[in-house]
Amino acid sequence: MSGTGISGRKVASPARLSLMVGLMVVLAFTLPRYSMAGHATRETLGWIVLAVLAIASVVQWWFLDGSGRSRFLRLLFTLFGCLVVGMLGMIAWKTVGGGVPLGFATLSQGATAGVLLHAIVLVFARKD
Repeated sequence: MSGTGISGRKVASPARLSLMVGLMVVLAFTLPRYSMAGHATRETLGWIVLAVLAIASVVQWWFLDGSGRSRFLRLLFTLFGCLVVGMLGMIAWKTVGGGVPLGFATLSQGATAGVLLHAIVLVFARKD
């Protein structure tokens, strides 16, 4: 497979794939909150979205060439670092604010902050 669409533009990119993996991490940290709160409908929708993202990620991986796959693996390290910074930042924010710093809400909010930081890093590190 060449990884190009009908218009000739690339369909797959390592940056897009790393953001999809980050979104799956955010969903994985959010689902326990829905389960504990008794929001079965939201939890079910979350599992469906997680499954669709996993399938789309596998397709994206399949379309990547060798250099794209190696760049994606490097971006996973960046994503992991951003997730750690996001989690630590959210724990610090909750601690300073007088709240309870540990819990599913803090983890999901920290993961969201980490993926947002990763997206910002990708924008500023873009090579054209």
